[in-house]
Amino acid sequence: MVKCFNTFVVGTDQKGETFWSRIHSYCVEFYSDMTREVIACKKRWYKINKDVAQFVGCYDQASRNIRSGSNADDIKELSGGSKRTKVSATGAYSSSSNPETPLADEPGVDSPVRPQGSKKNKQNGKEKAQMSEDFSERKSSVVKKLSLMEDFKNVRERELMDREKKREDEKEHRAKILAIKEKELQIQAAMKEQELQTQRYIKEIEIKAKEREMERMAKEREREMDMQILNADTSTMSEKRRALHEIACEKIITKWFT
Repeated sequence: MVKCFNTFVVGTDQKGETFWSRIHSYCVEFYSDMTREVIACKKRWYKINKDVAQFVGCYDQASRNIRSGSNADDIKELSGGSKRTKVSATGAYSSSSNPETPLADEPGVDSPVRPQGSKKNKQNGKEKAQMSEDFSERKSSVVKKLSLMEDFKNVRERELMDREKKREDEKEHRAKILAIKEKELQIQAAMKEQELQTQRYIKEIEIKAKEREMERMAKEREREMDMQILNADTSTMSEKRRALHEIACEKIITKWFT
């Protein structure tokens, strides 16, 4: 069985069916009268293994309790030389001379069917090392993630503070712009009012100038007409018309020359 288990070609990476098939073939090769099949061989081994486990447990206990100067025969005698009695519910035997001998069906006594090979042990060691390495990597990754989350939180807080400050600055800037625009509107309104007043004043001046010009022209026409009356030829006038002309000339002289 050990030969089939620890082969250098196949190693320990074997399925149970393959493993027991190779054991059966090995038994048939050296014992041609072999009649048991693979399953029967397997069950037979379990039965033998139970007795072997009992003996190993007794032998191990005897080896630990042996006195100085004892030999292998003494150990053998201590492990199985005395009368055995049934002490377990399953019918397992223990030595009457050493009641503390552990039983095969008791907890703490291993009864391996296929012992682990060196390759399996190395694989387990590698798996443990890999698990430890993976745990360290995961721990480092978690620490990095927490650090990144903290940095992200700080950056986010700074961004929020900057945005809030920017909003406050924009609000203040808008308020200043609104105040400037309102002032500009007031100035524009005042300038427009001043312009309207100026236009009204200019219009009034123009109207007055036109009125004065019309008055001047009217007076000029009246003066021309009066001068015509004054310079009129009286030689051809009748007495009555000459008398009226003299009265008109006196009025004109009084109006323009006094």
